[in-house]
Amino acid sequence: MCGFHDFPDGNFFRRARPPSAALIARTRLVEKSMTGDSVPDEAWETFFTPVCGAIDLRHFERMFKSRQTALAFLFMQSKARPSLREKPKFVCATDDL
Repeated sequence: MCGFHDFPDGNFFRRARPPSAALIARTRLVEKSMTGDSVPDEAWETFFTPVCGAIDLRHFERMFKSRQTALAFLFMQSKARPSLREKPKFVCATDDL
């Protein structure tokens, strides 16, 4: 939402990472499971991309709560999964290198 602005430094230090496909999908899934009116697709595009546009406050609050829930779910899911990264190892070095 309004992520592009012509700052004097050309936005060099303000680059925003786009949300992951998993976050977008989980957020939309959470929102669909909520009771009430669904958020229109145009509002989702405005919510997840750095474009300027108006979003109805009720829709924004619904999307924001859905995103919070999705972030929490994805965070907990990543903690439950074993890490594929190699653990750091300490190696004792001798003086005769």
